[in-house]
Amino acid sequence: MFEDTIAERVRPLAQAFSNGGLARLRVRDGEFEVEFRRAPAPVAAPAAAARPGGEAAAARSIDAILADVVGIVRFLRPAVSEGMALEGDRELAYVETLGIRNAVRSRGPGRVAMIYVTDGQPVEYGQPLFAIER
Repeated sequence: MFEDTIAERVRPLAQAFSNGGLARLRVRDGEFEVEFRRAPAPVAAPAAAARPGGEAAAARSIDAILADVVGIVRFLRPAVSEGMALEGDRELAYVETLGIRNAVRSRGPGRVAMIYVTDGQPVEYGQPLFAIER
């Protein structure tokens, strides 16, 4: 019985999940429920750039801003974009949990290197939201 369920339901779902580029997929049919999740991509620091003198420049540090709570991410207006310079500690977005707004801050000056989420996306605890180049 269990092997039939896997062969008929789970394998095609797993195939669609891996080929579709989805981050999360949950299917519930009566008492049958299955959920697939993709691990968040790690934040990698850029390689050191070469200076005109031939010596390698010090690599810029990249700080990942992670979700502190589970909820729905909401961007502030005007929304930040990749490449945007941040002058100081700035609120980038908030994660709404049970009607409570939990601020997501840049934690200092830098440049937005990457945005991992979209407005209205559900997020899990510890999920990367932004990468800030210092």
